[in-house]
Amino acid sequence: MNTKKSLGNLGEDLARKFLEERGYKILSGNYHSRHGEADLVVYDQKTKDVVFVEVKTRSGIFYGSPSEAVDRRKKARLTYTAQKYLKENNYGLNQNYRFDIISVELDVKNRSAKIKQEKYI
Repeated sequence: MNTKKSLGNLGEDLARKFLEERGYKILSGNYHSRHGEADLVVYDQKTKDVVFVEVKTRSGIFYGSPSEAVDRRKKARLTYTAQKYLKENNYGLNQNYRFDIISVELDVKNRSAKIKQEKYI
């Protein structure tokens, strides 16, 4: 990978495909609010949750695991972003939502990726 942005874009594309293959409906990509951004907003058709997804991509573990990059401040910003998205898109007060991290660990040499989904709030 030659740039951080292209690495991130590849990770988001892989995460999108990963979620679609598991039955999630993609609602939005790179949703922005004044408080922050959600890399993906998806609908979990099994649980009926709107899921705000943070995608973290790494091509090595030198900087730690992808999920370690989501700190308390990022979680708080994502909470405000989620509330704005739900309001703008006319979801009712009873709409369940959650936050997930998709960790994408790329092995550029072997042209493979390890993808893991976890709930984080």
